[in-house]
Amino acid sequence: MPKMDYLKSKKNIADIMKILIDIFNLAELIGVYFIAREGDIDENEQQRFFFILFSVGGALVFKSLFVHPILTFLFSMIVESVELILYLTILSTTTSLLVVVIFFFLLEIMFHLISLICLKDNGDKDRFTNCAEDCCTLPVRIVSYGLLFETQIFFLFLDTSSPFRGTYYEMLMILSTCFGLSAIKEVARRCCSTDENDDEDDIDLEVIWQGILRLFIVIEAPIVMLTGVVYASQSLTDRSSLKTYDFAIYIITLITYGSALVALVFSLLCSLYLCAGTLLQSTIDCFSRSK
Repeated sequence: MPKMDYLKSKKNIADIMKILIDIFNLAELIGVYFIAREGDIDENEQQRFFFILFSVGGALVFKSLFVHPILTFLFSMIVESVELILYLTILSTTTSLLVVVIFFFLLEIMFHLISLICLKDNGDKDRFTNCAEDCCTLPVRIVSYGLLFETQIFFLFLDTSSPFRGTYYEMLMILSTCFGLSAIKEVARRCCSTDENDDEDDIDLEVIWQGILRLFIVIEAPIVMLTGVVYASQSLTDRSSLKTYDFAIYIITLITYGSALVALVFSLLCSLYLCAGTLLQSTIDCFSRSK
């Protein structure tokens, strides 16, 4: 087998391992969430789970700085180990929790190790350039992560009877965390214009998977905003029973999510108008030529 084909095959295996890591990480989060929800006796278990979720997500913002496979592996192991320790120390330790977190921890370590074995011998002459670009985009990624999850953190302190503390919206928060990191990286690259020299022909499994994740967040974002507006509107119908904090959060949600939805609808209408205008002009040109 030619060397290039051999390296490409190893890269494909490493990409498959990364995809499996993302999938199993999402499965682990969902499993731990329902375990925490089931054992939420003091009404703080779910809050602690989401603080762990947001902390781990914040740590992963820095993962792209470690461009060498060995450094990436070590950083991933540290994050996975800290996540495991947090689950076992902050959440109520039950048999179900132990089985789920240890099982997924061992699986993800195995996937990381296979990925390291496949990538450690692959030469990458652009590692220094990639590291420099990631350092430049780091502030944008940090700010984007903060803005993306700022309101979600506030929702954790709402009354437990609030619809925002229900399973449906909290599942949306988990999905936003999993899908949002890829979107944040893309936003940072676009803002800092670091993708001008990318090779458009270099399409691999990782690029395709990241594109799928970004598509998911594009689909989910309007759902989150629409759900937030509906829930906030419904909760404000009975203001007398609302705490001051809850009332303030609902008002802020209506303003921010409502404004974002209006801007989204306006953008879609403008796009449809431009497309319709282009189509109409093309039709007129066709009839003009036929005459």
